[in-house]
Amino acid sequence: MKLLPASLAARTVLLVIAIVAVAEYATFSIVLHNDRAIHLRQTTEFVAGQIRLLQTVLPGLDSEARRRLEAADVGEQWLQLRPDGEAVPQHEPEFGFASRLATRLSRILGEPLSLRHAGPGQRSGLWIGFMVSDERWWLVLPPPRFEPKGLPHDLWLWLAAALAVLVLIAGLFVRGIVGPLARLGEAVAATGDGSARTVTPEGPKEVRRLAERHNTMVTQLAGAEAERREMLAGLTHDLRAPLARLRVRLALLENDAERAGLTRDADDMERIVAQCLAFLHSEQGSSRPVPPLLIADAVSSEVARHRELGRPVEMRVDEQATACQLAISPGNLQRLLDNLIDNALQYGAPPVEVSLSVRRSGTLTLQVRDHGQGIAAEQRVRALEAFAQIDPARATGGSCGLGLAIVRRIVAGCGGEIILADARGGGLDVIMNFPLQP
Repeated sequence: MKLLPASLAARTVLLVIAIVAVAEYATFSIVLHNDRAIHLRQTTEFVAGQIRLLQTVLPGLDSEARRRLEAADVGEQWLQLRPDGEAVPQHEPEFGFASRLATRLSRILGEPLSLRHAGPGQRSGLWIGFMVSDERWWLVLPPPRFEPKGLPHDLWLWLAAALAVLVLIAGLFVRGIVGPLARLGEAVAATGDGSARTVTPEGPKEVRRLAERHNTMVTQLAGAEAERREMLAGLTHDLRAPLARLRVRLALLENDAERAGLTRDADDMERIVAQCLAFLHSEQGSSRPVPPLLIADAVSSEVARHRELGRPVEMRVDEQATACQLAISPGNLQRLLDNLIDNALQYGAPPVEVSLSVRRSGTLTLQVRDHGQGIAAEQRVRALEAFAQIDPARATGGSCGLGLAIVRRIVAGCGGEIILADARGGGLDVIMNFPLQP
C-alpha cells in the first residue's frame, strides 16, 4: 500500500477521517432519501387534490370565469392552470421524480395522466395533463415544487467544523498512543547501541506492558554487564600479584637466556592485563560532563611522551585545529593514543604519523597511520570488535584483541566515529571524526 502514509499516527488519523466521512455520507444519504420520499408523497397528494377540485369545478364555469381563471398569474411558487394548446411543451420528462409522480397520480386518480417538460437542461414547470369531461387541461407544477432539495450551506459549514474537531480529537488520542511508542523505540535503539536506558511506562495498557518488559530486560542486561565487569576486573586484579612474584623470581635466575624468555612471557601477560583494565575503564561512563581539552596541546603531550621512550612517532597539526577543543578526559585520550601507537608499531611499520585537521563538514579529524601491511577491507569491521583476533599469531604476542575496541568505545563516547582505511603509500590509516566544540 504505497499510497498510505508511512507513520502510524498519519494512518490512524486517516482511518478516523475515512470512517467519519463514510458515516456522514451514509447518514445524509438516508436523510436526503427520506426527505425526497416525503416531498414526493406530499406533492402527489396536493396535486391529486387540486385535480379533483378542478374536475369538479370547471364543468360548471361559464366562458368568462374560465378566461379569468386561465389568465390568473399566481407566481412561480404556486400551481397554474392552462388550457390545451400550442403553449404546451412536447417533450416527455425522463427524470425520476416525474415518472414516480405520474405513477402515483394515476394510481390515486384512477386514470392515466400526461406529463410534459421543456426538455433536458431547461428550467420550466412540469405540465400535468388531465381530462375534464372531453376537454384536456394542464396543471403546471413550478420547478421549486419538484426539484430535489439540497443541503443548506450553513449545514456544510457545521459539517466542516465538526470534522475538524474530530480530526483534532483523533490527533490527541493518536499522540497518546504513538508518542510512548516512539520513546520506547528510541530506548530500544539506545540499548542496541550500547547505552541502555529505561523508559517511563505510559499510554495504553499494551504499550505500558511493552515498556515494562523493556525496563525488565534493561535491568537484566545491566546486571549481567556488571557481573561481567566485576569478573573481568577481579581476574585482572588477581593476576597482578602472581606477575609481581614472577618478576621477583626472574630477577633471581642466573641463566640469562632463560630469564629473557620468561621476561617476555611476563611482559605479554602484563600487556593483556593492562588491555583488559583499559577496556573496563572505557566502558564506565560518567554522568558528569567532561571539560573540553585543547586537543592539539593534549595530543602533542602524548606524542612527546612516546618520543621520550624512543618511539618513532611524528605529528602534524593544521592551523585551523590548533584552537579546537574536544570533550575527552586526559585518561581516555592517553588510552586511545597508547593503543593506536602500540598497534601501529607492533603490527605495522614505523614511522607512526599522528595528525589533526578540520574538515569542511565541520568535524575535527584525528588520524593515526603506520606504514605496514594494513588490514584487509573485509576484516575491518571485525577488527573493531572486542576480543577479535584477525591474525591467530597475534594471540601469542600479548594481545587479546581489545586495542581497537577500546579506541572505538572512547570515540563513540565523545560523539565521534572511527573509520579504518588504506593509507597512501601503504599501511593502515585510523580516522577518527569528532564534532567540534562551540
